[in-house]
Amino acid sequence: MTNTIEQKKKPIIIIAIVHDDVTASARKTIYADYFYPFITELESFTGRKFHVIFGKGDPYSNFDYKGSDPLKTLQKWEFHCYRYINKLEEQGHTFDEIPLVVLLTNDSLNEKTLGAALVRQPSQIGTFAIASLSSYATVGHEIGHLLGAKHEDSEVQYNGWWCETYMTPQGDSMKSNCYTYSPANRENIKNFLNSKA
Repeated sequence: MTNTIEQKKKPIIIIAIVHDDVTASARKTIYADYFYPFITELESFTGRKFHVIFGKGDPYSNFDYKGSDPLKTLQKWEFHCYRYINKLEEQGHTFDEIPLVVLLTNDSLNEKTLGAALVRQPSQIGTFAIASLSSYATVGHEIGHLLGAKHEDSEVQYNGWWCETYMTPQGDSMKSNCYTYSPANRENIKNFLNSKA
């Protein structure tokens, strides 16, 4: 009975646009280094499949993401994301999945911001994000925001050493990455996805 229910759950598609400033060597291991850990984690507790499509091309992969105001940058990025989704639909891709779009960058948005997600009030969920590859946790963190995870529900855990869950707002260099979402954020994500069918 459970398997029948899980098969009806919509998969999630992540459209990952790789910025032109990401080095060729980093591109070779993007999925293994930045996506595989958090996707494995998400699939383990949501009962859904997560798929990643990598994209590029002007004006998406050369988008000017650096600036002092991440919100303004995200609002400009949102416009490009809708255009990219429309372009994919014109090429015949049908989105039976729930699409999320993330720009993967080499650098931070500014000196304080490694990544940002455009979330709407009051739901605190969204569809579009930007994530720097300067930290292994940033992509999972920003995708977590798009799925309803919250900073205040992050945790420091112990797995032989102190580690931080994906939604920790400011990482501590003395702690490792747990490569997991906290139990509270797992519930936040499940609740959001269950509301989407």
